Amino acid sequence: SANDEKNGLRFGADRVRLGYKISLGKVFSKLQIDFKKTGSSSNPGQLAEIIKDAVVGYKFDKAASLSLGQFKTPVGMDFNSSGAKLDITKRGMEKKLVLERSAGAMLSGRKIGGVFGYDIGIFNPATRSAAVGDPDSLKSSSTEYGAPGNDYAYALRGMVDWQKLHIEVSYGQSGEAAGSKYTPGTKDADYSVWDIGARYKLNNLTLKGEYIAGNDVKGVNGQDETVWYLHAGYRFLPMVEGVVRHYQAKYEKGSVTADLGNTYLGLNIFFNPSSIYQARLQLDYVIASGDDGWDANSYVKQSGVVTKGYADNVILLQFQVGF
Repeated sequence: SANDEKNGLRFGADRVRLGYKISLGKVFSKLQIDFKKTGSSSNPGQLAEIIKDAVVGYKFDKAASLSLGQFKTPVGMDFNSSGAKLDITKRGMEKKLVLERSAGAMLSGRKIGGVFGYDIGIFNPATRSAAVGDPDSLKSSSTEYGAPGNDYAYALRGMVDWQKLHIEVSYGQSGEAAGSKYTPGTKDADYSVWDIGARYKLNNLTLKGEYIAGNDVKGVNGQDETVWYLHAGYRFLPMVEGVVRHYQAKYEKGSVTADLGNTYLGLNIFFNPSSIYQARLQLDYVIASGDDGWDANSYVKQSGVVTKGYADNVILLQFQVGF
């Protein structure tokens, strides 16, 4: 874009992580380290930013499994999929509206009656979420609201799994999301979010859709954002999958509204067709639409927007290895 000086070729690493998963009888544990966060401090109620997950748990049976530690809250279908198995190069616009990871406790069940599952958890305020609080004020000594021991985050999810079709609905809330910027009547709200998603898999065809709505973003009364996407993927060859995904985001605050669309046209090339996520090359062309660009009225320039997205067309190329 003519209004964005940083529009040339850029290099980077999206995910540089190392961890383990172990289980011993009914006891399980997981640790995941994010080496892109080595210089980051922690938010209130959370472990150091370098630690993505630190979980211990006990599985009583398929209907009840208890997790303790820091881990993903159960809001958002795509968010709760592994980053190593994404259909596109990066997580999408909806990720900014979820409650992210937080320290807490969660009870889960899967395959109850062969098809039903659930998660229900209580956590410290979701201060890692882009929709909760202000990153700088959360780390300051003046934070008085949305603090561990004073406020909490709650999240629950229900799901149904048939052989080819998965459907889930989730809801979450984080208390006093304005943090130290608490102002009676304007910045005094709890952040709440709900999500519905579905995916369908039939042979080489994959279809997905998701809708997420965040209310009172950053604790600001009436500041709302929504994101939905539709996705189709087809594996034409053992080594090649073509994907199309369209995101649509909307921001509302009083009389101010803005919208942004991102359409991904992509190819996933698998170097080991028998284990497709072991090593792959992902190529995406992203087309921006709606209130795109960089002028004062564009989507990304609205002061309260957290979903962001790409304001201009962009090409993304990523090589990923997982083991």
